[in-house]
Amino acid sequence: MKPVADFPYSGVAGCWHPLLASRDLTTKPVAVSLMGMPLVLARLDGQPRLFSDRCPHRLIPLSQGFIASDQLVCPYHGWAFDAAGQLQHTPGTARCRTHAKLEAYPLVERDGLLWTRLQDGQDSPLGYSDLPDYVYASAYRRLPCNFFQSIENFLDPCHTPYVHKGLLRNRGAQQMATSQSVHDGGFRTEFTLTQQQNGWINRLFDPGVDVNVGRFDLPGRVELDYLKQGKILLRVVLFFVPRSDRETGMFARLYAPKSWLPASLRFALFKPFAETLFRQDRAMLMQQQQAVDTFGEHYRFAETDIVARPLWALLHGQPAKAGADITLDVEAGQ
Repeated sequence: MKPVADFPYSGVAGCWHPLLASRDLTTKPVAVSLMGMPLVLARLDGQPRLFSDRCPHRLIPLSQGFIASDQLVCPYHGWAFDAAGQLQHTPGTARCRTHAKLEAYPLVERDGLLWTRLQDGQDSPLGYSDLPDYVYASAYRRLPCNFFQSIENFLDPCHTPYVHKGLLRNRGAQQMATSQSVHDGGFRTEFTLTQQQNGWINRLFDPGVDVNVGRFDLPGRVELDYLKQGKILLRVVLFFVPRSDRETGMFARLYAPKSWLPASLRFALFKPFAETLFRQDRAMLMQQQQAVDTFGEHYRFAETDIVARPLWALLHGQPAKAGADITLDVEAGQ
């Protein structure tokens, strides 16, 4: 794994990234990574704390240790650190005379997630959507590929008739008129559908959708809206996390309008379809990462890569340019 100094996407180093759902940090330390940097989360003095995941004594991962008396204890020689990261105890001596302190990182809690940034920059983390008349379900998944590939896949409509044939598009060609705008740290792409999508998911869960909107904001927030006559039938908010140069985490939240059908049942019915979509994407992304490992991250962008171009620029710390308005002819795969 490349540490943050060598991480390929310079545009995200000073941004806030979610690491873990707060409810998943209990009485044991948890290992996480961000931009190739090994980190450890621990709840000390009742508050979540974040440190570099190495004991300064012999560099053993502190995430393999334990918590005792509100101190993070190394599993090798028992060095114990308090909530500020200060060494408080070294076994074998009545009084700790060694001075050592863990490298600590800022940590905030928002929307049930624990966020950090490794460098100064973004003022505060972006959050989920506030949709009072909607219900939601949340999930977390890992993707075996790099940051750019992961985000582009979920914003890109052109792969769906091939990778998701039958689920999102079932037969015939489909045209969509595209319009894109850029804003500070992101871009928005609107797809106006000439023909309705006709896959099983569309028929069962979002019939009549006539506009899709995809929005990206640094460092890795994706918002996907599926609208019918201006009303949001479905919203998906994704936070992508660059765990390393070849692995990406994804926090997901799916929103649907309140209705007479219990939310738990609606999401339970949708889950098998969503998991199938994810498996199909994951298989393709794994192959893509294997190719990058062999040949390097060299891509040829086409006119239809309307989300890839601004995304690539933003992740590399460059200003994004809006793509020209075009009409996409999306054909069903064989």
